[in-house]
Amino acid sequence: MNQSNLQMHMKKLKPLFLFSGLLICIQSFGQSFILQETNIKKNTSQCINAAKKCKLVLLKKQTMYTLPFSNKSTLTNNALNALSEKFMKVFPKEVPYDVDGVVIERAPRNERDQVVKLSYGFLAAGKKETTNYVLLIVTFENSGASPKIDNIQVKRMDEIGVLALTEREMLKFKKEPEPKPAAKPVKKPAAKKKA
Repeated sequence: MNQSNLQMHMKKLKPLFLFSGLLICIQSFGQSFILQETNIKKNTSQCINAAKKCKLVLLKKQTMYTLPFSNKSTLTNNALNALSEKFMKVFPKEVPYDVDGVVIERAPRNERDQVVKLSYGFLAAGKKETTNYVLLIVTFENSGASPKIDNIQVKRMDEIGVLALTEREMLKFKKEPEPKPAAKPVKKPAAKKKA
């Protein structure tokens, strides 16, 4: 490979190296997370996936037509656009849009509605509290065979306060050591039969 080809390849790889370095720096100073709360008993994973789609719609990564809205929903295009602006404005800059961080599950406090709450946040290293988060609340009409979204809300820190994690929740951030591969038994060569 000649010098000019090498320089051309290095120019193409430079943004990748910079992005990788940035991610490594961010990881050393803190950790992104999702605090997940839900009181849905049936089709929980379907409802959580629909709530995650809401995140993508609010970040304008997908269209609103990918969401299963209920006939009773009063959300309009204007309301969704306003929610999207609010969500993008307060979504933590340190949290990648397309990668979920550590998922922490909590039981909701006496929720009557069929609801999924996803708090997307960033926790600085050595801290148990953060103001760098956004809460996405998705209410479902039902959680039957095909759950339909009734309402979407976005809450900021100034509306609900500081987000604190418990000691038990903090354990999710500790990296578990890599398991060591089991030692394979040494095979002895088969003894040769004497003729």
